[in-house]
Amino acid sequence: MTMTRRNVLCSLSAAVAGLACTAAAPARGLALEGGRENDATDGFLAAVKAGDEDEVRRRLAALPSLAATRDAAGLSALLHAHLAGFPRIAALLATTRLELGVEFDLAECVFEEDWKRMVELAALDPAAPNALHPIGGNLLYAGALAGSTDLYRIRALGCDRDGAPPGGSGFTPARAAMEQITLPGAWIAAADLLGNGSDPNARQRSGDSVLHGAVRRRSEALVRVAVRKGANVAARDDSGRTPLDLARALAWPEGVALLEHHERLPRDHRASRFLCDANGDAVRRPDLRDVPQAKQNEVTGASHANLERLRALVASDPRLVFAVSTDDELAIEASAHMGNRDLMRFHLDHGAPCSLPTAVSLGDPALIRRHLDRDPRLVHERGAHDFALMHYAAIGGGGVEIAALLHERGAAIDQESVGLTTLHWSVRRDLPELTTWLIEHGADVDAVSYRWDRRGETPLQVALKDGNAQQARILRAAGARG
Repeated sequence: MTMTRRNVLCSLSAAVAGLACTAAAPARGLALEGGRENDATDGFLAAVKAGDEDEVRRRLAALPSLAATRDAAGLSALLHAHLAGFPRIAALLATTRLELGVEFDLAECVFEEDWKRMVELAALDPAAPNALHPIGGNLLYAGALAGSTDLYRIRALGCDRDGAPPGGSGFTPARAAMEQITLPGAWIAAADLLGNGSDPNARQRSGDSVLHGAVRRRSEALVRVAVRKGANVAARDDSGRTPLDLARALAWPEGVALLEHHERLPRDHRASRFLCDANGDAVRRPDLRDVPQAKQNEVTGASHANLERLRALVASDPRLVFAVSTDDELAIEASAHMGNRDLMRFHLDHGAPCSLPTAVSLGDPALIRRHLDRDPRLVHERGAHDFALMHYAAIGGGGVEIAALLHERGAAIDQESVGLTTLHWSVRRDLPELTTWLIEHGADVDAVSYRWDRRGETPLQVALKDGNAQQARILRAAGARG
């Protein structure tokens, strides 16, 4: 946490709550005589970390300002509650603090999803998102520990995807994701970070790599996503252990089996990303180093759904069809994962590259075959945000014809991203013929996705939520539960 940001927070809280707070000494509740302050705050923090809600309520009733307590390192009681997995206590602390006028710091904004205030604080101190926060790393590190589904908001502030500020935990955000308190939260954060430009092989404290962290978590899903995203299976920590060695030491047979036969696990590709245009001609990427990142983000933002705005931006500078966002998303890739063919064609008409995921989203069999004839491994290619290739058959509306072509070339029916499968997409896009075809070809009707709902949802739950009776009938007839 930087001095500038802490001073801002102190000035906001002191007027209402009377808290003593300086850059060197975080707020710890109202000042008490002698050692009573330490007794009060230490006991309160112990209750928070133990999840003793009754004791937390009792102490807050006697002294509401305890809600703003921070430990000696400056980590707030609110963040301790979140990190320990006690959302009811966190909600109580957040409510009490706001009643006192004690607003959130940057990391607290992430856990409380107060995105407006997060942007305001970052504007006051643009260096703050990359500075060390008492949580142990930068703001994206905090987002990883939160298991946030909105990490794109943090990257948009210019936060380093692989930052590990000196004095912190020594872990990057992707490694921190492995420490998220819930397994779905860890999976959400890891897939988001690794699917949006984070390096799975960035140096970590003690050489404890992202893949080592997945093994420590004893999670096959995390091991698979790390390997799929290019984690080095031969990496050694400072004691010389590979992830396989660690799995053996932990007596985790499933992990040992995965890593002993890691060559069977698919590796993602994005090799066709800048390979050629829609005509098959080589693409020349312009130099955009003089284009502010905010402008490039604006272009990719418009490329999701706003053709009129996109036209105006590209008219001002034709190079902008090659804009890349802070999510490592090329402008046409934004159009592709939205299935917006008008926007895709606009980009292609202006010289943008036509990757395999874009060709699938366009529903163009000839383009798809051309890519796969050139390199069959591209069947494992992923688009922006870790979207699997098979998903685009539903996203773009290509349906059975395109899905069958991809399956014939080796694409698995249940290619997933955080559990999200093509069957989920087919239900959401209301493609009953594709839904039936996928089920006939072995799709898991009870696959649980965390992409759209962090609580997890099956295709049938998606259909019921969307009020789609036809899709629900198809799934129930196939034995879907729920």
